[in-house]
Amino acid sequence: MPNETEKLARFEKAVSSEVETKTTEILAEVDSYKKEKLVDVQEVEIQRAYDMIQRKAAEIRASFARDVTKEKVAARQRLLRRRSELTEELFRKAAERVQEYTKTEVYKEKLKTLLADAKEGWSVLVRAEDEELVRSLAGDGVTVTVSPEIKLGGIVFYSESTGLYQDETYDATLKNAQEEFYNSGRADLSKLEGVGDFA
Repeated sequence: MPNETEKLARFEKAVSSEVETKTTEILAEVDSYKKEKLVDVQEVEIQRAYDMIQRKAAEIRASFARDVTKEKVAARQRLLRRRSELTEELFRKAAERVQEYTKTEVYKEKLKTLLADAKEGWSVLVRAEDEELVRSLAGDGVTVTVSPEIKLGGIVFYSESTGLYQDETYDATLKNAQEEFYNSGRADLSKLEGVGDFA
């Protein structure tokens, strides 16, 4: 008969074997659980990283679009400013050429031609520099008045009795050319004597 020591040893061995089997099973389950959780955590972290990358990419695209839009607006403003400067310079030069022209004998002949059709009872407006000349060229029945509005030259004819108003000033011609230019991008300066053909 086996003695108690052997029984105890066999029992111990059986328990130890059982414990080892259970421990191995538990460790295998823990490893499996750890692997599952690790995969889950990795997937969550990968998704988080992907979402963060997408957000950052969207922010970069939006920032880039804002920068491009700002630069386009700034470039357009620079272009408009430059166009305005060139336009002002063009019309300033045209005005200077007209002023030079009004110092010539040809201009005096032009005024004489304009005044040839003036009738008694009409009034004319002129610039201060032309007042004496126009008075000497106009008939006795024509009233000559200086207008501070006329700076470049020419004459405005008007008659209250007939409702006539005819602006033959270079100021009006230049202003019309400027408006035409701003509306269409083209201007006809050929009506301004003395300006010639320039751009």
